Amino acid sequence: MNDISKHLSNADFEAALKGLNELNISNCKYENFQKESDELFASFMLCHGSSNDTQNKIALKSLNLLKRSCALGETFQNEIIGKKNFLSGLKTILEDEAIPENVRINCLQLLANLCVQNRLNQEAILCELKDFLLKSIESNCCFTNAATMIVYNAFIYKAELGMEVDELLEVLLTNVESNRLAQRETPEFVSIFVEYLACESNEIVDHYEKVSFEKRILFLRYLIEYVRQDDRRSRPLHPDLFKHLLNDFKRKSDCVLKTVDSYLDQKNTEEVFTLLLLMSDATCVHPYESFIRADGALFLNLGCLLRQLQTLGKTDRDNIFAPVQSIGEILKVKQGTSELNIEQDISYSLKSALVKALANLSYRNKKNQNLAREMDIMAAILDCANLDARNPLIKEWSILAIRNLCEDNLENQKFVASLTKVGDAENSLITEYTAEGGTIRIRDGSTASQ
Repeated sequence: MNDISKHLSNADFEAALKGLNELNISNCKYENFQKESDELFASFMLCHGSSNDTQNKIALKSLNLLKRSCALGETFQNEIIGKKNFLSGLKTILEDEAIPENVRINCLQLLANLCVQNRLNQEAILCELKDFLLKSIESNCCFTNAATMIVYNAFIYKAELGMEVDELLEVLLTNVESNRLAQRETPEFVSIFVEYLACESNEIVDHYEKVSFEKRILFLRYLIEYVRQDDRRSRPLHPDLFKHLLNDFKRKSDCVLKTVDSYLDQKNTEEVFTLLLLMSDATCVHPYESFIRADGALFLNLGCLLRQLQTLGKTDRDNIFAPVQSIGEILKVKQGTSELNIEQDISYSLKSALVKALANLSYRNKKNQNLAREMDIMAAILDCANLDARNPLIKEWSILAIRNLCEDNLENQKFVASLTKVGDAENSLITEYTAEGGTIRIRDGSTASQ
């Protein structure tokens, strides 16, 4: 190292770089490390701001040697971070956009290595750089992954973060949403951190209601996508979190059961509908379905919601819950030319999700089968067995639900058998059906009277 310092003093940067490349920091003894790390840090500080290519390489090589030395243990980490002006110097560099980006990224990576399994260093780094780290996570920049790694390590080792877990979740979700909108992959450590909060830690449960409404919706949408992924089933959501959300749905869904049109745009309603999508998907995914299927109150709640939405849809044909069955309108929806903008309504797929959940919860569950008959839920499901542009696959889910409700249940079979035809069900999808010359002619209801 003495030769390297001499080369730098003489501005012989090629020789200094050669010396650094030959240095094997992995075999360094701790008694020699203080001096070597001092000189490495001094070399970095001397060269980091230069536009000269060789000096830039010296700065990066010095940082890389310091990063590698972190693997030698906590005492080596502490030696580095304890240097005079070390953290304040790196903070100045990180915040200076005139410094080459690759140098700043490597500075942050060094800080990340310094805080691995080292709570004191985690707290020191957060104390000095918390605002920069959080801004880097939110802004989805080149520093995001390393910044998230630092905060993540601090969180799992219970370091003092200087912020609540709900604030932390909001920062992470800002990044997740910006990447979703830009159709980019979420940075690795952002995904790891959010997944940890959802699956390994139950700390979010006590702070969930403190999360802003917008971020709660984002979190629920993240969980919906997570539950739907087959490769995530080996790492399910934390039981405490899932049970909290299940109870939250049952509690807040009361607002929908008391719905009037003017209330449908309220935040609680949107949150209930989003929770419903999560619960509906969870009814057929292990391990969630095991305790959902035993929750009779949930089944009754879902059934009452379906009945209520059916009633709302029938009272006003312009209601967002009214089925859209005109073949012309269905085609427009599929082609993206419909003026109804159905897919943007909060009611889109809602009844499909309800019927799907009821179908899954009825499977070989005598208690729920009987509840469906006794509470007129079966009748509501039968009423859904038609095409509806607002609710993709609702007809198919309705058929499956009736099948599951009737399996090994004589009372339900008798109920279906006792139904008496009083006429054709109202269906604007087909108003004329004739077979002529081996062809089938279908005419839209809008032209039926012509």
